[in-house]
Amino acid sequence: MTIVALETSSRPPSIAVQSGGTTLALSLEAGRRHASDLLGALESLLSELGQSPASIQAVIVGTGPGSYTGLRVGIATALGLSRGTGAQLQALPSFEALAMVHLQEGERGTVLLDARSRQIYGARYERTATGVHSLLAPMVCAASDWRALLSPTDCIVCDEASAAAAGLDEGERARLRPCAGPQAEHLLPLGIARLDADGALDPGAVQPLYLRPFAANVRKR
Repeated sequence: MTIVALETSSRPPSIAVQSGGTTLALSLEAGRRHASDLLGALESLLSELGQSPASIQAVIVGTGPGSYTGLRVGIATALGLSRGTGAQLQALPSFEALAMVHLQEGERGTVLLDARSRQIYGARYERTATGVHSLLAPMVCAASDWRALLSPTDCIVCDEASAAAAGLDEGERARLRPCAGPQAEHLLPLGIARLDADGALDPGAVQPLYLRPFAANVRKR
């Protein structure tokens, strides 16, 4: 069974392919175009595994929160692959991949991401023996308010920019699990487990976690 995972909520985007017990993953170079480069990377990974696009039986995609453009392109690519190959489709919040890799079994953690404009994306998870359990789904709040909504006594998973935006104090930084963005290879086991438990999603049910209205930047003249 050949399974593809796409994670495009942050830079650099990444892709992973699992086939015959072997998993290959690739992070794209920052600044490359999502749409064409994702498909080119997929073709390369499939070739290395001795597979073709026709062998794809499942596609898993991260739904964010994160980059609006990245999420649009990643989900559109996943939908196109599913339609074109007849593969099953599954999707899950990208934050779950971070919790999967940075929390130990039995630990609870708060995942934070700088949402810009003095806002923070956040969620809470518990790492279990079989995967990740959501305690609070991804949400957005003022950067000064996250402690009222998310437990500040948890392990904290975020990058340095998000730690600064959230104003982590010395005690909170002692619980910090530094991370880069979520990776496609960490979505794979979670997506496979979700497929086994819940089956495939209808394409119309796969929606990006924008969480707030899009705000365009207007260049001053």
